[in-house]
Amino acid sequence: MRSIGTLLALLLLSTGAWAENGLQRFEREVKPQLELEKLSYSGAESLGEQGFILNDVVAVVPASPQTDNKRTTIRIDKVTVDSADFDRFKASNKDDLPRFLRMKFEGVTGDEATSRSLAAYGLPKAPADFALDYKLDPAAKRLTVEKLEIGLRGLGRIELSLVIDGVSDKASEVEDAKDSGRLQSASLTIDDKGLLAQLLVAGATSQGNKPEDLVALGLLTLTSLTGQQDAESMKAFDAVASFVGDWRSPKGPITLTVKPVKGASFADVGALLMPNALRESLGLSVTYAGTRAGAAAPK
Repeated sequence: MRSIGTLLALLLLSTGAWAENGLQRFEREVKPQLELEKLSYSGAESLGEQGFILNDVVAVVPASPQTDNKRTTIRIDKVTVDSADFDRFKASNKDDLPRFLRMKFEGVTGDEATSRSLAAYGLPKAPADFALDYKLDPAAKRLTVEKLEIGLRGLGRIELSLVIDGVSDKASEVEDAKDSGRLQSASLTIDDKGLLAQLLVAGATSQGNKPEDLVALGLLTLTSLTGQQDAESMKAFDAVASFVGDWRSPKGPITLTVKPVKGASFADVGALLMPNALRESLGLSVTYAGTRAGAAAPK
């Protein structure tokens, strides 16, 4: 009877973690691993077995050389984790990367010290939003990033998606991805609503230049690559040049899409400098509503 009782107790303990909801698993398995002095929130709720919501989050980051040896306070209006690979987030699985994560941070703000340090780079004090949705298939060694989005309220956002083959789910093998990884597709969207202008002004001021000079230098560098491009390839260059030229007031977002014919690796970067290679090998296409024909033509 004693052995049966022991077996039942072990079964109850083993199924306890399985029966926990997403919020309970976060607080028990993930929260203790976060290297924070403090993490608090005014309210929280579970989203099934793999997700949770936190409201009015306050995170205090310990002092470090990266923070000028001062603690930093970060506030987030809302954290939504739709699904997280809790099994892989456990401390006992340091080498096993999480296979999936879908999360969103809304209304991220830092303290005054953080705002001042960002201002030096032309980044204004504005709430930030962040979203990440990815899947890592260990068997196929494929990383699919459905969305990586960073935005500043009222100033613009950047969104990236991509698919890479040859990516291991082991942290110890991540470095090998630069040799074995092959990009299958990617899309980058920049929706600027004034941030680019602020960054250019700040960058130019720090160098004692005018923002117009930096833009002119960027366009000159771009046009130096277009001398031997064919008409179809020039469409992409014209779109980029038009977007850069419209830095004061962009005419909508710009989207760069690539889909290599045979996948692309870091070793292929040099070959992409050949005429028309960006289109023929990388499958590059660019869309921008304000594209002007001939904007990237050599002057």
